[in-house]
Amino acid sequence: MNLLESLRRSGQSIWLDGFERSWVTSGHLQQSIEEDGLMGTRSNFDALNLAIQGHAYDRDFNTLAQQGMSRSARSDYEYLLVRDLQLAADRLKPVHAHTQGRDGYVQVDLPPDTLFEAETAIAAAQRIWRAVGWSNLLLRIPATGLMLPVIEQLLREGMNVNATLVFSLNVYNQVFDHYLRGLEKEIQLGKSVGNGVCFASFAIDRLDATINPLIAHSETSFSMMQSRLLYEQYQSQRQRSLPKGAKPLRLVWDCTDIPPESAWQYFQIATPETVMMLEPSTLLRYRKVSLLRTRLIEDESDEQILTSETEILSDEQIEQLVNEEMARSLNAFQQLLDTIEHKRRR
Repeated sequence: MNLLESLRRSGQSIWLDGFERSWVTSGHLQQSIEEDGLMGTRSNFDALNLAIQGHAYDRDFNTLAQQGMSRSARSDYEYLLVRDLQLAADRLKPVHAHTQGRDGYVQVDLPPDTLFEAETAIAAAQRIWRAVGWSNLLLRIPATGLMLPVIEQLLREGMNVNATLVFSLNVYNQVFDHYLRGLEKEIQLGKSVGNGVCFASFAIDRLDATINPLIAHSETSFSMMQSRLLYEQYQSQRQRSLPKGAKPLRLVWDCTDIPPESAWQYFQIATPETVMMLEPSTLLRYRKVSLLRTRLIEDESDEQILTSETEILSDEQIEQLVNEEMARSLNAFQQLLDTIEHKRRR
């Protein structure tokens, strides 16, 4: 039994970041589900861009051109994306059914240039949701002040949402409040609350890069200490009365920007009922590794740092982190569209 399977058996879900067409058609995704206990996946702009630069999607571009369906780089992107999401969602459907909707999701980011206005974000989400047509689709939306009402609206419409860029306990609580309001609104409208789910994604390495230099005297990274706060809050919320049939707001530990050789340090944050998202290279590296001891932070010195979180992590720092991540996403998306445009003109 390898590390990933061991983590799954202890209650930790493992999701893969950055799949593209060949991971599905070659059987790698199915193999990871069966042998590693993989329970979810995500399409991202960078992985898709690299695959398109090769020859993985040449047949699709030929089909679009021959049938006169290629209208723009964006329309071609949506065509490729929807097909990928449907194929991956189909492979993960048994996991989704077996876990009663806890896992088995395929994630996708909304186009980042739609996230500057609530109306455009909602329209983009609705379009992707309808086009894919699978109930185990999960829409990734940043938990910014502008997008929190959007998250609530989409949840009310029965869509699944992963609220990303959650760097603090305060933002996590805001996501929970909007999730709860969305559920309450569904009840008022006579709808079932068991259809849509909500996750909150915590980008670990981004926080460490900003905060760790400020707490050099600590032997534990700030993200691990923050993880403890978030997980304790998650456990507390599970004790609160959610509407009957509603699923809890689950945490996603996003380890996708951590080098595979360093990822083992972050397995310490593995905790029951949460999700850990890894890159394919990390998934492969630890396929033959036995279970490592995992725990959350427990020593007294780290407790002292935890109690002064607000003094370490300011609102300005959080805003800077969010802006940097959104700018990075926008740049990656534009590079993807440029690559598609190049393919269209060949």
